[in-house]
Amino acid sequence: MAMWNPWRGCKKCSDGCLHCYIHKGDTKRKINTSEIIKTKDFEKPIEKLKNGNYKMKAGIVYLCFSTDFLIKEADEWRNECWKMMKERQDCTFLFLTKRMDRFMKCIPDDWNDGYDNVVVCCTIENQKNANDKLSIFKELPIKHKCITAQPLLEKIDIEKYLDNIELVVCRWRI
Repeated sequence: MAMWNPWRGCKKCSDGCLHCYIHKGDTKRKINTSEIIKTKDFEKPIEKLKNGNYKMKAGIVYLCFSTDFLIKEADEWRNECWKMMKERQDCTFLFLTKRMDRFMKCIPDDWNDGYDNVVVCCTIENQKNANDKLSIFKELPIKHKCITAQPLLEKIDIEKYLDNIELVVCRWRI
């Protein structure tokens, strides 16, 4: 398992953001979360060793776990990331997003019905956001879908959205 954060920072966009680990962690480290910046790890998936092998091992790569992959402020960098993901077919890139409404604006031209090595997780936290976001999510051309209900703020019913969902993760707000 690897982590890849090509940029960092985030902007609150939903009810669950009040309990976000990114904002809490950044506050402890005295980092301005609202500043979206490209990181030194931007090209991490394609960096190579002297022998020509990739530095980052094959396997699952948790993408943008200190931001949101679909955040508008990273639009200028995202296409480079898609190219790196396409190059690294030996990796499975998994990202969470609260910005499912931006998905179609953020995919590469050759996306079609999705890349085999990309898992997209729609993050929800209450029934209103589940209905809004999952109604969009269910129609999107994505090969590997999951739902992340965290922080779960109330009891929700998502049964009607579970077709073609590979995994559901729930974490109650602590």
